[in-house]
Amino acid sequence: RRRAWRATAGAGFAAGIAAVAVATAGAGTHATAPNLAVPPAATSNSATGTGNAPLVQLVGYLTTDQQPEGDATLMLRDQVYTNGLKVDVWDLHADNGDDYFAQTRDALPAQVRGKHTLPDEAGQKQVVAAAEYAAKGDLNEARTMMARAYESPNPRLSPLPIEPPGATPSLSAAAKKKQEMYGGRGINMTDGYVWENSMDALKYGAGSPTVRAGVLRLLGQMPEIKVEQGTLDGQPVLTLVAGYPASSDAESLTINANTGMPIKYIGESVGVTVNYTVTRVTLADVASGKF
Repeated sequence: RRRAWRATAGAGFAAGIAAVAVATAGAGTHATAPNLAVPPAATSNSATGTGNAPLVQLVGYLTTDQQPEGDATLMLRDQVYTNGLKVDVWDLHADNGDDYFAQTRDALPAQVRGKHTLPDEAGQKQVVAAAEYAAKGDLNEARTMMARAYESPNPRLSPLPIEPPGATPSLSAAAKKKQEMYGGRGINMTDGYVWENSMDALKYGAGSPTVRAGVLRLLGQMPEIKVEQGTLDGQPVLTLVAGYPASSDAESLTINANTGMPIKYIGESVGVTVNYTVTRVTLADVASGKF
């Protein structure tokens, strides 16, 4: 299956895993990005009873939050691989769908002035649309939209079967043998694609509170997504850990508990830890170098 936030190339450079996060205020210190309002802090009792109560509270806030200022989201991706490789790159995702890439912050203005946009990735608009719909729409329909966002329109291909959240597929003896890499267990492909495609929705649309709310609603529907409360660099965080049957590998996403902005992604199978920085900007300011 395809891997979200997979290694990608931009302008001939290995861009690595892609996503977004909160603004960084100094080395190793994360702070809430500007132009983002903050809801009342969750109390220590919010995690009692329903394990996903913090997500429910955050989604409720995000669905009523206003779009932040600016018309684009600026991202720094700080990627560290287990083999020692460290890759820092810059992305600019405009609200109109245009995407820009540069190996350094100083190179971005020329990219914007020259309108050197990246080609649209197939399914890019679909994953964002699925997240937007999931924020307030029917979750079952949103789940189908997100899982099938990258499907080819080839009429000869049957659509991906939609399985219930957390369901473990039953396998024949032959299928179990093929699934030996997963311990002979079947992966819930729908959950897997919803997790991965939700990461892509954050990549392209995390500047929108609606997109963040939709992603969290979809992930909160899956029982194998465990939510852990904690702090990171002095800020409250929620860590969403994806387990079996959504994934055979350990994957986690850490978000700011007050804004829902992604902070860190860890993928053991890829061997990468990604820290993110995001700020809202205007394309005009980036083009003029005043950002």
